[in-house]
Amino acid sequence: MIDDLFNLIINKSPKISKNFYELIEKLEFNYTKDILKTFKDDKIEMIKIILYTLYQLEGEQFQNILSVVKREDLINLYNLCKSYNTDNFLSYYKKAIINKYTNNTT
Repeated sequence: MIDDLFNLIINKSPKISKNFYELIEKLEFNYTKDILKTFKDDKIEMIKIILYTLYQLEGEQFQNILSVVKREDLINLYNLCKSYNTDNFLSYYKKAIINKYTNNTT
């Protein structure tokens, strides 16, 4: 499912909303196939997971988070979450993003 979504995005499929493409561009995750060929597998995997998580947040109507999310935060949270050995990384990562952007104490 993650790979399918990633392929749709990379191939600029009309199945993906215009708003989501705008978000990808804003966050500078709008890589082409040629650029991705220069990336190591672990970086491509990171991009896939970040995009998939953002797509889930869009589908779950988290526009308040998507309007303020930052590229650097997404990457830092990804790396932080990877340092923990969780059974369900996707769920853990998504929850970390939600927590980061709904915590009003910072």
